Amino acid sequence: MKLYIFIFIFIAGTASVFAQSHRNTGSYNRIGLQGKIMLTSIESSDLEIDGKEGFQGGFTTRGRVYNNWGIVYGIDFLSANVSVQGTGAGQAIDNQIDYNFIGAQLNFFLSYNIIGQNLAIDFGPALLVNGKMKLKDSGQGDTTIAGFSSLTGSDIEEISKINPFVVIGLTGGFENVRLSVQYQYGVTNILNGLNDQDLELIDPAARNFKGTASFISAGVVFYL
Repeated sequence: MKLYIFIFIFIAGTASVFAQSHRNTGSYNRIGLQGKIMLTSIESSDLEIDGKEGFQGGFTTRGRVYNNWGIVYGIDFLSANVSVQGTGAGQAIDNQIDYNFIGAQLNFFLSYNIIGQNLAIDFGPALLVNGKMKLKDSGQGDTTIAGFSSLTGSDIEEISKINPFVVIGLTGGFENVRLSVQYQYGVTNILNGLNDQDLELIDPAARNFKGTASFISAGVVFYL
């Protein structure tokens, strides 16, 4: 994890110096604060997971480096919510087990100005470092996960802690304020952390978990 962070800081720092060196030629380098509503999705054939609304916010820098091309980099803090289908013991109806995970996400995007400084498309990588998928209600910890005989809600909290994404988005507006829409797609198995928990000892079917996370977010960016 330290290596990833070091690489990000090095690239971002180099790009920032490059952008600053072009300020006198009409380029710019703006620091902004952003806040977004975020919908989380985890696609998995092993668990029935429904996406929920969450929040994403943090710091971003946008700089133009050559003609219509620029860079966008920064750090976001996010709070993501999902629910996993479960069946309560002795009950005939299904229950939704609610989870939350928080994290910090480093991003570094290329940006192309479609209409001057008023509309741009951004794309590139992001690295999410997150905590475990915590139960929002500890009382649901004993609820059996749908599709399993003895796996419960408290058994599936330890998801993978480092997750890279590819991101594409649009930002549009004015020099000091813009609206932003983004789609992020995970390129690794966010449920792989469950495979290190020996869950097959709890339930023989609890093995080889796979899941792909994605985020859709929309919000506003204020540039200082």
